Amino acid sequence: MRIFVILILSVFVHNELQAGNITPEVRQAYKERTEFVKKYISTIKENRKTNKKFKGSIVEAVSGRLYTSWGTLSQYELDQKALKNCKSDGEIECLVRFRTLKKNPKYNRYAKYINSKSSLKVLGEHIKSKKKFSSKGIDILISTENFKNKNDFFCGQTKSNYKDVINNLVKEINVYPVSFLQNSGLKYVMICEKITDKSLGFEPGGLAPGHVDQSPGVFYLNLSAVNKIKNSKAKKDYIRILFHHEFYHIIDSKLSLMQLDEAWEKINKVDYSNDLITGGIGIDTSVEGFISGYARNNSAEDKAELFAFMVAQHKEFKKAIAKDEILLKKSKLMISRLKGISKEIDKGFWKKLN
Repeated sequence: MRIFVILILSVFVHNELQAGNITPEVRQAYKERTEFVKKYISTIKENRKTNKKFKGSIVEAVSGRLYTSWGTLSQYELDQKALKNCKSDGEIECLVRFRTLKKNPKYNRYAKYINSKSSLKVLGEHIKSKKKFSSKGIDILISTENFKNKNDFFCGQTKSNYKDVINNLVKEINVYPVSFLQNSGLKYVMICEKITDKSLGFEPGGLAPGHVDQSPGVFYLNLSAVNKIKNSKAKKDYIRILFHHEFYHIIDSKLSLMQLDEAWEKINKVDYSNDLITGGIGIDTSVEGFISGYARNNSAEDKAELFAFMVAQHKEFKKAIAKDEILLKKSKLMISRLKGISKEIDKGFWKKLN
């Protein structure tokens, strides 16, 4: 007799999470998702002790809900049943995430540019836009209409001069080997005239929103914030730090470590701040274990700040970690993770940054 069961995870996770939103509620939702997957794996393994044909499937909707089916049907049939339940529940962008005990290698939430609609499709929504430049497989776009999604994220139509911004962005993209960029999760840079997000208490210079724990691979740049800087060198430095910072948020999502990263957090001796710290621009090692004031907000910002200075201000970064054992440990962990993305992030890569 064939066994077939459908389970629906009732925890709804906001389908666009900023790195700064690591609230207790968000952490709890992630922990519940992790426990759900562990129980799913445990159920498969337990049933396979008596029936090797027992299999399972987890389908994820763009909302973050998970739909699971398991039994002795074929893998295709289990996938289709879970997909059907997801769609019949009114969900969109239902994708198979796990196939029995393995992650579906084809699963991703990457944005895609639709030429016929002149728009970037991101998590089921379309941002009217135009491609202006491509470098090493990364497309740089400008927004051609005001866009506001259901979560009140706003990307304004690009109207101001953006050519020097693109030139600076291309220089930063070209720092990395192609293999690293291809595996990093970064796909697009969207230049918006202005960016606002109701979940933030300030106007950001850029954002890299993620879907639960997978990034759509888009870095949104706030042109109005960048153009407020009149000095060309200061603007170039700002874009450099901003790009590498947001780039790491995308890498972090690729690694599924943006919201929960116990290995990283246990290195700290000082807890993250309960209050938002904006801090100044530049390295600030006044608090042990942190490369800047902004790094003290949470693990996601901590990693993004460390990576940004590691790449953009490498000489100053080396001086900072030489005096701070915690920063050194964090750096070693990060470098090992980056090597896992591409073997070309080796000693030669870091030497070029000196």
